[in-house]
Amino acid sequence: MKESTENLKLIEEMIASAKGNIKEGSVFYLIWGWLVLIAAMLNYVLLNVVTTPYHWLPWAILMPLGGIISMIVGNRKKSKQNVKTYVDRAMGFLWGGFGATLLAVLVAMPKIGPTVAYPMMIFLYGLGTFVSGGILKFKPLKLGGIACWFIGSVAVYVEFSNQLLLLALAIVVSYLIPGHLLAAKKEN
Repeated sequence: MKESTENLKLIEEMIASAKGNIKEGSVFYLIWGWLVLIAAMLNYVLLNVVTTPYHWLPWAILMPLGGIISMIVGNRKKSKQNVKTYVDRAMGFLWGGFGATLLAVLVAMPKIGPTVAYPMMIFLYGLGTFVSGGILKFKPLKLGGIACWFIGSVAVYVEFSNQLLLLALAIVVSYLIPGHLLAAKKEN
């Protein structure tokens, strides 16, 4: 009887740990959501208002910064984490694959051009957040992913400068809104 009670207690602790890990994971949606939103909007302003050939500079500054911040946060999260759950592993593979595919699109951008690459990135945001929403059973992420697919479909037909605005919209609906909702979500 005592062993059954101990097993149930261990299972309860693992479930509580998994819920905490999911909530803590919202920080990555918020970091990348805000950085991509800022970079897209600054890129738009530098391209259309200031009209500088260095309109790409916000990406070159903010994306490496996001990588550094994410590594620091990830390492702190990993050191506090007691249990690595199936959800943690699935999310790690999903976002690792996302990062590798995004890097491939960025490397190909000189050949395919930004008017193709940016809609592809929006589609990738949709895939990442839709699958994350399914894994986490969190509807706002799934809806954000679906919205990205629609936004990406529209982005294919507009010129690059307006794609930046659609990218900003996609990041708001797929990362920022769900990220803030996930951070505020109370444990059940």
